[in-house]
Amino acid sequence: MKKLIILLDPGHGAETPGKRSPDGTLREYEFNRGVSRLLQKKLLSCGIDARLTVQDDTDMPLVQRTNQARDSKRQGYDVVLVSIHANAAGNGWSTANGIETYTNDQAEKLAQIIQRRLVADTGLRDRGVKRADLHITRESARYGIPGVLVELGFMTNKNECALLKTPAYREKCATAIVKAICEHYAVPFKVTADNPQPAAKPVDKVSIEINGKRLAVTGYLKDGVSWLPIRAVAEAVGGKVEWCAATRQVKVNGHDLTETIEGGVAYAPARELAAALGLQVEWRQATKTVELSS
Repeated sequence: MKKLIILLDPGHGAETPGKRSPDGTLREYEFNRGVSRLLQKKLLSCGIDARLTVQDDTDMPLVQRTNQARDSKRQGYDVVLVSIHANAAGNGWSTANGIETYTNDQAEKLAQIIQRRLVADTGLRDRGVKRADLHITRESARYGIPGVLVELGFMTNKNECALLKTPAYREKCATAIVKAICEHYAVPFKVTADNPQPAAKPVDKVSIEINGKRLAVTGYLKDGVSWLPIRAVAEAVGGKVEWCAATRQVKVNGHDLTETIEGGVAYAPARELAAALGLQVEWRQATKTVELSS
């Protein structure tokens, strides 16, 4: 069996034009480098050879990045190229939000696992696994190399920009990606001093109202995201709930949802569940209540 190398590509450089938040408080390369270095440490602790395409703050040409993957493969290694980015929409602040993963044919299964892990662990909107004419995924495919490019949140969204600046969020993203790689390649995920499991946090209960009527069940608040019991909410408004064995996901009215299981109950983010049911959603902070309305 060939030795596996994960080649981590921190996108852009310190002086790449335009790659920063609208207020200039975050340069994309800072986030990309931070997550990539955490990834490298965590992968090494799991016994996986992980290398960075760029060691300093320069914006290495894209062809040099993919050539490193090509050269490693020619040396007889199994190579996977993972490029780390933060997203943007326009030049000013916008409402665009969430996480998305771009892939090529060789990395489709890995990309699906990465996207699922990231969405579940961060609670951000699932923008899906996509295909596009990107140099990283296109040129790695030319050499038969699995290539993925992850966009881990929007610098142009005020809430997500604030998250991208925090060590806790960068840690969360890196851990999710490492767990995905370990899952895909059947490598045990090892918890070490550099790879700690987050401490359990108290859970705030969330009340649920639909068209002014309060449900007997409750949801919970985690990292600023309200999670609601899928079946109870869907059935209260006549929604159709089904389990898709192929994707191992809950579907509501035919829509895949990001779900987590707590105490044997499946929960989904409030806004995602509301969208699948065609409902409007509002948050009442004073009473910690999610209000759904048709």
